[in-house]
Parts: sequence; structure tokens; C-alpha cells
Amino acid sequence: MRININRNDKVALYIQIKNQIRDMIYSKRLPLDYVLPSERELAKMLKVNRSTVNKAYEELKAEGLINSDVGRGTYVAFCNEDELIDKSNNCKKHLYWDEIYNESSKNNYDDVMSKIMKTKDNGKMISFAGGIPSPSSFPKDEFERVQINLSKSKLEDMFLHSPVDGNIELKKEIKKLMLNREVRVATSNIMITSGSQQGLDLVARTFVNSNDVILVEEPTFFGAIQLFQTLGAKVVGVPIDEAGIRVDVLEYLINKLKPKFIYSIPNFQNPTGITMSLERRYELMKIVEKHGIPIIEDDPYGEIRYEGDELPSLKALDKNGYVVYLSTFSKVISLGLRVGWIVAPERVINKLSLFKQLTDLHVNTLSQHMICEFLRQGYYESHIKKIRKEYLLKRDLMIKELEKNFKEIEFYKPQGGFYLWCKFPDSIDLNLLLEKSIKNGVNYIPSNFFFTKNDMKSKFIRLNFTYPGNEEIIIGMNRLRKSLDEIYRL
Repeated sequence: MRININRNDKVALYIQIKNQIRDMIYSKRLPLDYVLPSERELAKMLKVNRSTVNKAYEELKAEGLINSDVGRGTYVAFCNEDELIDKSNNCKKHLYWDEIYNESSKNNYDDVMSKIMKTKDNGKMISFAGGIPSPSSFPKDEFERVQINLSKSKLEDMFLHSPVDGNIELKKEIKKLMLNREVRVATSNIMITSGSQQGLDLVARTFVNSNDVILVEEPTFFGAIQLFQTLGAKVVGVPIDEAGIRVDVLEYLINKLKPKFIYSIPNFQNPTGITMSLERRYELMKIVEKHGIPIIEDDPYGEIRYEGDELPSLKALDKNGYVVYLSTFSKVISLGLRVGWIVAPERVINKLSLFKQLTDLHVNTLSQHMICEFLRQGYYESHIKKIRKEYLLKRDLMIKELEKNFKEIEFYKPQGGFYLWCKFPDSIDLNLLLEKSIKNGVNYIPSNFFFTKNDMKSKFIRLNFTYPGNEEIIIGMNRLRKSLDEIYRL
């Protein structure tokens, strides 16, 4: 829960705190029954007296917005009429996680194996293809200071083993990070992974059996489609619109196909850049609780917002343990550090830990310590502000070049994330366009990879604007224009 106070403001501190919490409640960023930090915790977070927080909470209680119970703590009590009806109907099913593990994951594995991942970088052409952060945005000075401090104080620790589920100090810092995302969890609900892709792989291999149905947004991240299909799952696409996944179609498919999981990227969706609306998020959670269907929420881009209101994650709206949340530092700091995390019920984390030992003893210890110190020293927030400004300029530059050079192309302007989703005229052969573009020295990903049926006839391409430099964006757009003109001349 992020609260900003201004000590130079004439408005009393407790009023500032009260007003911001009240606004979050009214806007539904803090849903009904959300447990607020204790007075002591919030006072420590904001560096104010506990009495200041107490006065803010008392004012909110007087307005009927929050309440406190012994053993439960302070929680949001405000709800509208629809929420009262939903609560009184009490039609939510209880989810028994043990019943949906796949057959392989029911075994306990005593032995462990380490896997070394090798990556290659090809910089021969201007690439709009990868989901990669800008190399120039890496916080070199901050990480140099982090390394120096660690080498003086924790040199031996940096090269020792780590628990399979992750370094406890890093998990504490991620716990604070999740609190800023309106998600209140214990460290036992967190597992550190080698990026969110490993998290997705662990969850899929732990729960998905052959012929299980997985519902995904369509289009969606091709890595998820490939993973689910490799496991023998039947991957079924649910169309999206500008508000996110179509919940009417989703509920129809749930009734028809009885899926094992739903996979969703609510924030700045890959590849479309679409952000699921607040209303749609509530509708989605209502449907999954009604039918007892868990969700894998993939949130690699949530921090990279350029405009618009911040929205609660599905996990923040999850009151009954339906959401397995995935995130990563790969998109905001560095792809090479390979540090991500999972947030899930504790019993799920324990089962994932057993399965993780088969492929990865633990995430790189040095990377865990470096990320932990980066967060602890307060560098993370300033770095996020920096890359938001840099990527916003790059997004707008690519949009400017598209508007100048491609009058025939339609595209969606995302509020954050990494991508522009561009639609070409039906007359354009996208396979031929890609062939000519590569010859002309510019690369991107065509849309067919993002659909559950790879032969899907779609006229979109995905362009990444974060990795290339400003000059490369301009040159790359000119090369793409040249490639398109060559097709028109055929």
C-alpha cells in the first residue's frame, strides 16, 4: 500500500494518510475485507508516530470505511450494494489444491539436479522482436555500490547455497514490494525463481496433466502457449477486447470445457499492450470463485506504467487463494540476473519447491543478494521512475514514426509495458513482409505465434520499443517502411 506524505504541507499528516486510504477504498484499489497494515507497521513504513496512524484509522472507522477485530486486525469494511448481495449469496466454492496436482507432482523427489542456462545475443540487425529492457537503462552505478558493499560484508554468503524457495532476506524485501502492489502475504507464500518463465514452468508441470484444458487470453504470450502444449494440455483461446479478457465468452467456455487453469496477463498484456479494466478484473474474480477455477496471473510489466490509474492486481482482489501470481525483475532491471518470484498459498509453494529441485537447485545466490541489497538500499523506486520516463519517450517516438510513415497501419497505444500491436491491411502478405524486413536489417515477431493455432490468419505484428535506442527506432521504422514499399511494387 503506497502512501505519499508531504511534511511541508499545511494539511496534517494524519489527514493526508486518511484521505489517501479513503481514496483507495472508494476506487476499489483496496477491496472489501482487505487487511490494512497494523498501526505500528504503517507508522514504521511512513516514519511517523504511531498516534498519527491511530488518528487516521479512527477517522476512517468513524466514516464506516474500515473496522478492527481482535485476531483479524484492521480491514476494509466499505462495500457497495452489489458486494453485499454477493456476500449474502455466499456461492463461492472452496478450492482444494491437492485435488488438482498432476500425477507426476504427487511424488516426493529426494535428489536434485542443477541446470545451466546459456543465452546468446545477436546484435546484427535492429531488433523490435524481443521483450528486452534497454541495455542503457541498467543501473550500473547503483549495482557497483551494491557489489562493493556485499563484498565487504557478505562475501562468503554470496557464493554459498540458497534455500530452494529462495533467500529469506530477499523474500522479505519482495513481501514489502508486494505490499506496495496491495498484496499482503507472508514470506512462506513466496518462492524465488529464475525469472517468471521458470515460475510458469513450475506451476504448469506441477498441476497440468495431459488433455487438461487451459484457457488463455487470445492472443497471448507464445512461451505460455508452447509450454502448455508441450505438456499435452488443450490450450483454448478466449478473445480479448480493449477492457481485457471477454468474461462472457470465458464463462461459456468454463461451463463447456471445465478447464484446469486460466492464464492471464492483466497489465500491459503481451503482445497487445492492453490493460484489463478494473470492472473486468472484478468480473473475472467473481467468475473464477463461482466455478472454482484457479488463475495464473503473469505480471512482468505491472511496474512499467506511463499513464492512467494504477489498478490492483488479480492477486490483490483474491480473498480465497485462487490466484498464483508470477512476476520478475527481468523486465525492470536486467534479463541476465534471472530473478523472479511466485506468490501462492503456502501448501502450493511447498509442493512447487519439491518439484523445483528436479531442474534447479536454487536461483543464483549472487543475483539474489544483489537484488535484495538493491531493494533494501532504496534504489528500486528511483530506478522504476527513471525507466518509466525513458520508455515513455521511446514509446512516443515509435508511435510518431508509425504515424508519419505508415498511414495504412492501425495500432493500440498502451498505457505501459514493452509493445505496440500493429495491424496491417488484409492485402499484405506478412510472411513476405518479414522476409523482406530481415533482408533490410529489421526484425519483429509476427502475430501467428501468439495464437493457440499457429496457422491463425492474423494481420498483426508485435514491435518492442524498449530495447532499441532512439536512433535505432527511427532507422528501424524506415527499414520497415522500405520493406512494405517493396511488397507494394510487386
